[in-house]
Amino acid sequence: MGVRTRLPRCGHDKITSAPLIMASPRQHRTFWIGSVLLTGLTLATLGCGGHTPSSGMNQQPLETSHEHQGIPFETTSSRPIPFTLAPGSKIGLLHEDRDETDRHVRVVIEQALFSLKATVPRLIVVERRSVGDLEKEFRFQASGKVKDQDLAKIGHFLGLDYVVVFDAIYQDLNELYGLRNQIETWAVTVPLKIIAVNTAEIKLHCLATANAHVGRQMTASEVRLLNQEALRTATTSVSQCLSSSLQATSPN
Repeated sequence: MGVRTRLPRCGHDKITSAPLIMASPRQHRTFWIGSVLLTGLTLATLGCGGHTPSSGMNQQPLETSHEHQGIPFETTSSRPIPFTLAPGSKIGLLHEDRDETDRHVRVVIEQALFSLKATVPRLIVVERRSVGDLEKEFRFQASGKVKDQDLAKIGHFLGLDYVVVFDAIYQDLNELYGLRNQIETWAVTVPLKIIAVNTAEIKLHCLATANAHVGRQMTASEVRLLNQEALRTATTSVSQCLSSSLQATSPN
């Protein structure tokens, strides 16, 4: 089973406990990712290893839908939670690009961060730092699981007030067959969080999930294009959550 299940550098986030729904071998992978996403939605409410803003606990997620090349997509995303940045705050993105797909997600989130300067003029956005480079610089091993306290410590070394981390969760595309892949549904989840450096507290946790309802066989190349569209949709939604949350009550 090859599902990309590493959440955004959070040592407390484990989704291996997600229930496994038995199905035929090819459906097996599709249904299992659905179970993972349910766990991810729970993490969006509970946070991971830190306190989350209480104002969003009773809010229902936003739901939207669209159609792409005849395939219906349903997207569920966190509602914006007002979050005030102190004047002159320094914020930076910590992320390691694993592949070209990962890079595209990172670029969209970087653009959302830099666009905040229009509404928060005194905000200082620091250039993205590679987690891999930071591991060498500060001599620690991430192994896919870095606790919020570790991220806060790195942010302190970099002179940041807040660090932004994210990940993209979807089925392993390397497991696809060439011409025959029975795809019932295809889901992509993008969780993102902002951690305060001085307290290691999670100040904002945005999460978006895009579900495509397919119900037919697809070639490997078709599934990759499907994944790109689902990832684009989820990334756009989580970026909107980020921008709206920080713009809502940010000082002028």
